[in-house]
Amino acid sequence: MHSMCKKPCAPARERAPSRRRLGCVLILALAALWTNAACEDKAIGRPCDITADAGAAQGAYNNNATDCPSHLCIKPAVQPGVSIDLDTSAYCTVQCSSDTDCNGQTRDPSNPLDKRCRKGFSCAPVFDKGALCCVKLCLCRDFFVSSVGPAVPDTCKSDSGVTCS
Repeated sequence: MHSMCKKPCAPARERAPSRRRLGCVLILALAALWTNAACEDKAIGRPCDITADAGAAQGAYNNNATDCPSHLCIKPAVQPGVSIDLDTSAYCTVQCSSDTDCNGQTRDPSNPLDKRCRKGFSCAPVFDKGALCCVKLCLCRDFFVSSVGPAVPDTCKSDSGVTCS
């Protein structure tokens, strides 16, 4: 009768592989969640509405833009040396610390109605007044001369001695 009875539980060394598998599955699940969070689409470059008329020489922003995940829509001033006929529209942006934070949507050259950024994005401050004074933002390179880079407002230069008001 003793030989007919089955073992009630497997020994500990037989259970270990299933625990290892469970541990691996949990680690992979956490890695997938972390990867998805790190690759979140911030919609940089998505067209948006600044809800104001701004000429080529005037920068403007809407910090309550519901069409942007960051709620931040900007249209920088066209800097000297760039055609005032620039057809790039206002776009969603985010705060940044370097150019690597600014991967975004760019124009589809085969679509004549697409008004997104052509040249990609750089990280720099663009406004010297208001809520975004000296805040580094992802800026479309279409608005400035590529060889010079974005014009940092004097207020935002470390040696200016001037502060945002």
